[in-house]
Amino acid sequence: MSAMIDGFISRRLSSKLLLLTIGFVMLAELVLFIPSAAIERQNWLWDRTQQAGLLAQALTGVPDYEASEILTQQFMADTDVMLMAAKRDGMTELMLGAPPSEGGAVIEIDMRVPPRFPSLLAPFQDVFSKGQETLLVKAMSPVPGQDGLDLLIPRDKLRMALVDYFKRIFWLSLIIAIITGGLIYWAMSALIIRPVKRLAEEMTAFRENPERRRAGRPLQKRKDEIGQLEREFVDMKQSQRAAFRQRERLAGLGLAVAKINHDLRNVLTSALLISDRLSMNPDEKMSIMGERLTRTVERGIGLTEDVLSYSKAETADPQIQDTRIAFTIGEAAADVIAQFPGTQFRNTVPTDLMVRTDPDHAYRIFHNLFRNAAQAMASNDETNRRLQVGAEFRDGMAELRISDTGPGLPNRAKDNLFQAFSSAQPHNARTKSTGLGLSISKELAKAQGGDLNLMSSDESGTQFALTLPLV
Repeated sequence: MSAMIDGFISRRLSSKLLLLTIGFVMLAELVLFIPSAAIERQNWLWDRTQQAGLLAQALTGVPDYEASEILTQQFMADTDVMLMAAKRDGMTELMLGAPPSEGGAVIEIDMRVPPRFPSLLAPFQDVFSKGQETLLVKAMSPVPGQDGLDLLIPRDKLRMALVDYFKRIFWLSLIIAIITGGLIYWAMSALIIRPVKRLAEEMTAFRENPERRRAGRPLQKRKDEIGQLEREFVDMKQSQRAAFRQRERLAGLGLAVAKINHDLRNVLTSALLISDRLSMNPDEKMSIMGERLTRTVERGIGLTEDVLSYSKAETADPQIQDTRIAFTIGEAAADVIAQFPGTQFRNTVPTDLMVRTDPDHAYRIFHNLFRNAAQAMASNDETNRRLQVGAEFRDGMAELRISDTGPGLPNRAKDNLFQAFSSAQPHNARTKSTGLGLSISKELAKAQGGDLNLMSSDESGTQFALTLPLV
């Protein structure tokens, strides 16, 4: 049973709210109770000094002994005063009662001038005392000729009065706390708990089956945070469903494009063979047309290969290992220079530099960068086709800088340089690019804990920076 109660309290926000409200109200009552208990003690003592003064006046004006005896007995029964004495000219005059037979501790309390701020600890000292002490209360006397009044009161009577006061205040505070907590609970449940609970249920249902549309309730017009949260959730569901539909369509489109590219590549390969034969025709016009057709078909084949490689790049997991990066750079450069013989290559990367990378992915990155640079420099003189790779080190990373002497990137290409299908080739480049090479290279670099960025590009050349973790 206790486990069920603990689970109910720990899981339900409303139960926590109710208990916290009751606890805070009781805490506020406790803060107010301490000074009220001190005031209650002072009023209890002050009330007895006032009644003692009235009794002193009555006894002075009542000559009948029997009547004075009745007054004193009634006074002692009402106030628990066991002795009252008057001070006159330094002498003590016993007015009623008798001194206690047993000698005990006497605590003196001066009520002739009540303090503005009563002691906050005195009520608790009285409550937790044994009650065997006697209180000697000094009070002013309204009777002419009397200097003052001394009252003897058992401390146990004051302790019992304070305990009774504590009990009444406790139950009253508990009732107020329960009523206040119930009202706050009802209000917060209607304003916050129920809307949040409904929102949580809708979020759970959306997580389990995003495509299912439930019979929704009308959109709330609340202008507070709860209303904003509900509206944002509705907008989020709509945008997510639209994204899911778009993803499904793109997945289907991608599959169709992959199939088309595969078949198109075979068709273009056949067309390439025919165009090669046309370019070798003895007729000059036919030969020129064959060469143009060959270049067109090669661009088509390159387009299909880039699209297929881009679709595979997202699923390839890098096999990170310690790699001597200078050798990978040299291998990629050799393959590119074989296609562009006039390119002058210089590798200043230390041969003992070790980085954490996937050798195959690193080769693809450098091959893409070198090929782009060689294509950009193809229109330059052979003496001005320089490609260089250097290395710098910072914060545990190797920054490999690839520089060329090409004409620089066009301004339109710098804004979307690493986006797919955004070509970075200049207008005068001989070979048109699909714009997938840099996009793939940047994704490969990030997958290995590095990055690829454009450092500079102007008429004097272009420089990229590839960062890879050091070993």
